[in-house]
Amino acid sequence: MASFKRKGDKARYSFKDERCIGRQCWAPGLYQHRGATLSGSRNTGSPDSPCCMNRAYHGCPSGPEGEVKERHPTYGLVTIAGVPVFQPELAAQRKQDGWKRA
Repeated sequence: MASFKRKGDKARYSFKDERCIGRQCWAPGLYQHRGATLSGSRNTGSPDSPCCMNRAYHGCPSGPEGEVKERHPTYGLVTIAGVPVFQPELAAQRKQDGWKRA
């Protein structure tokens, strides 16, 4: 697990690892904790958690970085999709935008 912060922002956003800054799925945000209540409001009152929104709502895929094609005895050729591939250009752009490892 790695933390990133933006210049001028006190919040530390948690991500899967330090290579997330260069992945296409990068989505920092404030996750709102919700729960079932009798009053109808689903807000639990707990503070929002700064993290990757893709990770909070969908989870990071397990497996290798990128896609791997394997031959399966029953299904034939299958594609195993892991986390998106690290792109140095995206990482450089986000660092220019003020993001850094915390």
